[in-house]
Amino acid sequence: MNVYLLNEDSEFSSKDVRMNKNDVIKDLNLEIIFKFMARNDNFIYRVARSVITGCLCDKRTILYRQALLEDCIVNYEIFYELYKIASDAISETEQFMESTRKSSSAKISNSVNVLHSLELLGILVRNLEKLKEYADSVEMNFSSSGMRAFYNRLISEYNYNFVGMIKTSIEEMGFLTEGGEITFSAALGSGLKMGDITVNSLAREEYKKSKSRGIISIMYYKLFKKNVLLLEDDSIKRDAREMEAAGLVHILKLYQSFIRELTSLFENLRFQLAFYIGGANLRNRLLQIRIPVCFPQIDIKGSDGFKFTGLYDLSLAIYTRTKPVTNDLDAEDKLLYVITGANQGGKSTFLRSIGIAQILMQSGMFVPADSFTSKLYDGIFTHFTRREDTAMNSGKLDEELGRMSRIINEVTPDSLLLLNESFSTTTEREGTMIALDVINALYENKTNIVMVTHLYEFTRTLYGRQPEKALFLSAQRLEDGTRTYKMIIREPERTSYGLDLYKEIIGEQCDKGTDVTRV
Repeated sequence: MNVYLLNEDSEFSSKDVRMNKNDVIKDLNLEIIFKFMARNDNFIYRVARSVITGCLCDKRTILYRQALLEDCIVNYEIFYELYKIASDAISETEQFMESTRKSSSAKISNSVNVLHSLELLGILVRNLEKLKEYADSVEMNFSSSGMRAFYNRLISEYNYNFVGMIKTSIEEMGFLTEGGEITFSAALGSGLKMGDITVNSLAREEYKKSKSRGIISIMYYKLFKKNVLLLEDDSIKRDAREMEAAGLVHILKLYQSFIRELTSLFENLRFQLAFYIGGANLRNRLLQIRIPVCFPQIDIKGSDGFKFTGLYDLSLAIYTRTKPVTNDLDAEDKLLYVITGANQGGKSTFLRSIGIAQILMQSGMFVPADSFTSKLYDGIFTHFTRREDTAMNSGKLDEELGRMSRIINEVTPDSLLLLNESFSTTTEREGTMIALDVINALYENKTNIVMVTHLYEFTRTLYGRQPEKALFLSAQRLEDGTRTYKMIIREPERTSYGLDLYKEIIGEQCDKGTDVTRV
């Protein structure tokens, strides 16, 4: 049975949005978001990491997930119990498989294989019954089409008659340990091998194994039972053993097919529910500390630009357990955003807030804002400054250019690139020349760029050209030097007001009586 909770017409597959995943996770501080979603559940952590960095570029699927996540927030206990049942089923089967692996020899008989399959199938069927019984015991007032469709498939494809037939079959196959008989027929295939094997009937024997029944009585029963054929010729015995083995292999294939189906059901259900459980965990924790979120709107026109109110850096909010300063922006038909201004003014935080919101949006999640509207990108990349190569294999600039080269090979006109202090590891002049070449090429390619920079010569040159689809923002600084952490539309300034920080830090040291000459 198909689960189809992450995608409407398929199980979860790999991402369709290009991304330098490891850099994105590090640059946007996504790890703290994954951990907040997981709440100490390692499996939910891994799923959150996989799904969120496996962004979508399909509006229909994103809206499909949004509806399911809203459903999970409202019906959290039901979703979690279904997740727990699936998790327990997988755990029980894994324990059984491990125990049989340890206890079995290198080569085991077909009959033992069938017995193992019967036991494993019994475990899966018991958990399937548990899943169905729970689903039937709760009021399924789901609002999402995805959850309603899953429930309908569960009760129709695995109805009680079907499950009962499977249980009966398992009981009848107990003949391997309790005694019994199986009748099957086969045609002669190529190479005089058996083919077209058909199981005709399964039946229990009339006797039961017991401590009181001795080996003599069992032999007597077998020898004189009606329709028992004694094989005396060695060649006939060998042929009979081959027929028995072929029949058991056929039975094994029948059961293993159903085992794979049920195992796949529980694995997919656990994986896909884990994403929504993690999303609901995050939403509930944010609600507790009074931090708002919203479900974003997808720009149906696909026009360039961002429109949002109350946007904040989610990773910072989780770390501080308080709502950070938020920002608003209404910029339609823009490709390039250049952010300058005061040091420690919130520029990098603002950059991360955009990146986090866009990635969460394209994974089907809510976003950290009062409202958020954006187009869908087919690629999301980050390029933040890095520390010096500790192995001294390359300098900072070499490392930066190497990463930028890999990104340029991947970006398209519908990609989003976030740059934070790129090319600032060399001189102002050289950094400006590199930045102008790279940004001009990306701008002409119509790649969407949001960049934070302190390269004044670069920003002055770019501002002087007045690109039609560029917007220049600056971190607001009041007259007394106070940082508001708000981004405002303004012409780039020559200074980053580093002297404010110098006075603040040195002033504090002086107030404490520190020898300034040693600072």
